[in-house]
Amino acid sequence: MQVVDASRFRRAQKWLAGLAPRSVVRIAGRFSIVPIDAALIVWAAVILVVTLLLHTVADTWWPATMLLFLGRWPWLLPALPLLLLALLLKRRTTAAGIAAVSVVGLFGVMQLSLGSGRLSAPSFADSRVRVITFNIDGDAPAGIQLVELVTSWEPDVFAVQECGENSRRQLAGIPGYSSDIGVTCLLSKFPIISIDSMRRDAFRDAGGAAWVKRYRLKAPAGEFDFTNLHLDTPRKAFDVLIKGDTGATDAITDKTAVRDVESRLARRWVDLGRGPRLVAGDFNMPVESAIFRQHWGSMRDGWENAGVGFGYTRLAGWIRLRIDHVLADSNWSVHSARVLPDYGSDHLPVMVEVDLKPRPRN
Repeated sequence: MQVVDASRFRRAQKWLAGLAPRSVVRIAGRFSIVPIDAALIVWAAVILVVTLLLHTVADTWWPATMLLFLGRWPWLLPALPLLLLALLLKRRTTAAGIAAVSVVGLFGVMQLSLGSGRLSAPSFADSRVRVITFNIDGDAPAGIQLVELVTSWEPDVFAVQECGENSRRQLAGIPGYSSDIGVTCLLSKFPIISIDSMRRDAFRDAGGAAWVKRYRLKAPAGEFDFTNLHLDTPRKAFDVLIKGDTGATDAITDKTAVRDVESRLARRWVDLGRGPRLVAGDFNMPVESAIFRQHWGSMRDGWENAGVGFGYTRLAGWIRLRIDHVLADSNWSVHSARVLPDYGSDHLPVMVEVDLKPRPRN
């Protein structure tokens, strides 16, 4: 076992703190900077640039689009070693700067939510609707137990995407629910008055593969529209880039254009409905996406309003993303939101409780 040379360790400490010869860099005039502060400034610049790109040009510029769908936590990895060094060197100002940059990264990059919207939202418990949306990966996970999920959490409306044969059999046999079983599935404790499936010709003509269904449901507090959707993924375009094929950047740009068309058509379909509206499903994009903001930003995102934490729903190796959403229009008050445990898919279920606001009397 090699013993660490204590004298070298002390020299390294002095160098980082700017106490060693040639360890202080003169910038301009009397202004100078020591190595640990230089590292903090570089990391802070990276965090600010990443935050700016995510919240401005993600899904409008292909490098920012790639950034949008990468895992977020690696950008904050420098925080811990920098903080430990700052504390070791007794540089309190540097430690405070590291903490401040970490906060920016947690909210701007990693999507941390405090659910503050629920504090000011009015509550109408007698009209509460519990919604769960879950992409079950087309029955790929063996032994996924949808009956257990429904029994445990008792959703009023359960929207399922990638509904495979085994899942369809399970859902069709759950008592107490009206159901619509297909590629996307829906269970509802409320009577289903009507079902409108959006024609997929427009999606296919544009090169997309979205599934969109709108339901008219009759709750005790009143009728409302509920849309279950599954929008196209950018994954195939990224696969082209990973393989090193020529034209990969064009593939990402083209797929982004297709996803934009899908969201525009799906939102138009949602708005053709009547009265209060809820939309749930796998949008295949985080809320920072320019496409998401343009077409869905006018609706309340359940997690953004009432979720506490990061709310990641997509599990892909080291990548964690929140791409499954429950959205509500202004007729609803968002009461709570949570991500449910792992039930065997590559997605996690999202549960949001909303209250239908009383309609003003004439």
